Amino acid sequence: MVIIWSGLTAGFGLYLQTRCARYLERGSASFFALSQITYPNAAVIFDAAIAIKCFGVGVSYLIIIGDLMPGVVRGLSDDAAAVGFLVDRHFWVTGFIASVDAVLKWRPIKRSESPSASPSRVAPLLAGRSGHTTRGDGMGETRFAAITTAIVVLSYLVAMSVSSLEKVLAYVGSTGSTSISFILPGLFYYKISSPDSPHHQKLMKEDDDELDEPDGDEDEGLLGRRNLKNGNWRKVLLRRLSLALAIYGVLVMITCLITNVFFMVAH
Repeated sequence: MVIIWSGLTAGFGLYLQTRCARYLERGSASFFALSQITYPNAAVIFDAAIAIKCFGVGVSYLIIIGDLMPGVVRGLSDDAAAVGFLVDRHFWVTGFIASVDAVLKWRPIKRSESPSASPSRVAPLLAGRSGHTTRGDGMGETRFAAITTAIVVLSYLVAMSVSSLEKVLAYVGSTGSTSISFILPGLFYYKISSPDSPHHQKLMKEDDDELDEPDGDEDEGLLGRRNLKNGNWRKVLLRRLSLALAIYGVLVMITCLITNVFFMVAH
């Protein structure tokens, strides 16, 4: 029952995200874009929640690689144990983080940027004609390099010092996962679907304009208006459920964090 309930609530969060995407231009939907039109002053908090989630997922993969690769090597060769570093988890974690670093150093070059420029996570990146670089989403290249460097280095340090995947997933799940799955979708939809929201009013006007377009069938137009009116109570219910999902996510986060701390102290 717990798994079914978790699946239903997570699925509802995904549904709310699809509803929120209607208020944005096609291809531009993201948590950052939604935060800019709903809670622009809290955008940093939302970015932090997503960063925690991504950070935890990266660390989890590194821990899994460090735990599995020594066994894979032993399975391929009985003499692998004679080569100490091949069965050392730290070697494999270091190797894979280096490959991630190499991927991060490659980024698509915009037409307005110099084709000879090679992006790097530790130096000024892809200078334009004026010498000032900016990413398409508004983040400066230097800031992007600093944030990426911090995430990669912290992921590497945690993966090298922590071998318990259970602990990493427990804390990441109780913070990042609950935020992305429950809290953010609920808050975003509750805010953006408010009758006073200009984005909601614009969307409603576009729907009304579609109904007002002459199509030669008056009966279909009347039926569409009737369905639109009948759908108002559904929108009110959906908005209330979105707020309930956000509150539920906060309660789940607090409960999980307290439980994790309690078990960590107890053991």
